[in-house]
Amino acid sequence: MQDFDAGSIVPSTRDLLQVISTRRKNMALVALVGSESPAEDAVRLQELNISALAFVEAGPAMQGAARATKTVPSLCLSRVGDRDAALAARYHGADGVCVDALLPLDDWDRLAKGARTMRMLPLALAESLEGAEAAAKAGARAVLVRGASAEAVIASVASLPKTLTVVAEVLSADADALRRLVGHVDAAIVPPAVHTSAQFPALVAEVDP
Repeated sequence: MQDFDAGSIVPSTRDLLQVISTRRKNMALVALVGSESPAEDAVRLQELNISALAFVEAGPAMQGAARATKTVPSLCLSRVGDRDAALAARYHGADGVCVDALLPLDDWDRLAKGARTMRMLPLALAESLEGAEAAAKAGARAVLVRGASAEAVIASVASLPKTLTVVAEVLSADADALRRLVGHVDAAIVPPAVHTSAQFPALVAEVDP
């Protein structure tokens, strides 16, 4: 059951695809924001010139961060399985949502079109080589490839067309893992342990100038 007013939802005005599509000439950094002080984190990350923000799920943390920043787009990392989930993500400030790449094509199309009606970017969520290939076949414009290591993600995206925007999510990534992704993907999710470190501004300047 919905716990929000669907009639109050307005379409996204922040273009997530534009900021994460780098043609792999550099690598856009998408900071994963926690739930303890999301608004303050969002402002700090905006001042560091971060490309986008990411959130594990739709909820008050994402909504607070989205309201604290006027221009930085937000990505909801949890799977959108139906229209209500997409509406909830947008209500809480999402400019992009993840749809399972391995869904039947008709289901993928329906959910992707639903996201686009709210001007959100639907990203195909792939957790394997099979998922990454399915994303390309589905005609997705962007794919989020999740893997246990930078090497696993690189292997999954090696055969993807260059026209497909690729966002990497390496679980428990450190700065070195993120650096290894440069040249292979368009953007990467940055865990809090990395973006709260004193060395993070230098990493932004290095890979996402």
